[in-house]
Amino acid sequence: MKLFPKSRKKVARGLSVWVSNHYTPTLFGIRGKYESSYKSGQYVESGSPGTGFFVRNSSSRTYKAFCQNERAKLIPTYLDMVRGKEFDFKSELARVEAAQSAGNNDKWRDTILESYANVLPMAREAEEAERIINGIKELAHSRHRLTSYQTHVMSSYKSKIARLGHDVRDIQLHVPDLCSEERYQHFGGVVVAFTQVAASHRIWSVRTNYTGLESSFVQVYFDLGIFDYVQAPLMTPMMRDAEGYKYFLYPDFFLKAKDGVDFTTHDLRELTFLYREVPYDMVSNMVIDSYYDRENTSDVSTHIHRRNYEQFGDGLLVNKDTKALNEMEEENKLRERVVGELYVPELSLRYYVRDFKSLKAFVKEINRYQEELKSGK
Repeated sequence: MKLFPKSRKKVARGLSVWVSNHYTPTLFGIRGKYESSYKSGQYVESGSPGTGFFVRNSSSRTYKAFCQNERAKLIPTYLDMVRGKEFDFKSELARVEAAQSAGNNDKWRDTILESYANVLPMAREAEEAERIINGIKELAHSRHRLTSYQTHVMSSYKSKIARLGHDVRDIQLHVPDLCSEERYQHFGGVVVAFTQVAASHRIWSVRTNYTGLESSFVQVYFDLGIFDYVQAPLMTPMMRDAEGYKYFLYPDFFLKAKDGVDFTTHDLRELTFLYREVPYDMVSNMVIDSYYDRENTSDVSTHIHRRNYEQFGDGLLVNKDTKALNEMEEENKLRERVVGELYVPELSLRYYVRDFKSLKAFVKEINRYQEELKSGK
């Protein structure tokens, strides 16, 4: 059990430093050979090493506040450390081993867990080296300058991290290895379309309570991320829902994760991505109105409750024929009248997106890709 925030550690012959006992998030294994192009401020770890998202350039103040809150969660506290609430590699490896032993005939889940288990020991070495480097740097605070020997020792630990980063590429799971090169190129169209949806300032996830009569509209954000060190050249679309789950989209499957070990995968061919346009004044005026009020605040967790609109059925649709709808109204007026709805019935997953055009293009693209997937192309 850890009782002190730092401990004295011998890091080289004749050199001992105070090393933090807190877990330190790093960029190890995140973007492979492109890792050096991503600064630590651009990548935010989410719950466990190897899982997180890359912060988008956005003018949305609520998104910036959300990212700031996510970064704040990574700041270590003494209370979390002594209570064992901080991430611990030993505990995580034990969880992975237990999950692998349990088994559930999910080939993608088993493959990801195996890769995750292989990378974690190397990540542990890199993280420890990072804490030692920080400990050596702190010597300069008292002496104003490191000695040549201390600098040499620090360089050796940096070299160790670089060496581990090179070796980890051979054991990480690479998404293109899971499918043909041609199919992954086609999947690239889905990723591009997703990035357009993610840029929307208005995305809400719907949480329906157990009575089925009321729904909560929770503002969420889409990003490009990474899960369990799984590498993808185009990065990975990541969605969040009102319950705190994260969803990662891959060429063959859709992954629903609570954390790096507690997750399930769903065959992309067996999921349905539905799109329709809904007038926001009939869904929830309060959602749209309060959004403008909150744009100048840091509140990113407001929940708005409304009656379940499903009781109205298709009456809420602006028009089943969206082409006819486009002919009825000018573009500016249309954008003030509707929001796009994304519904995945197999997962009871429902979103509303203010930029309905980008959502429509995304659903069209993923449906096209699914048809190719089903045909075996």
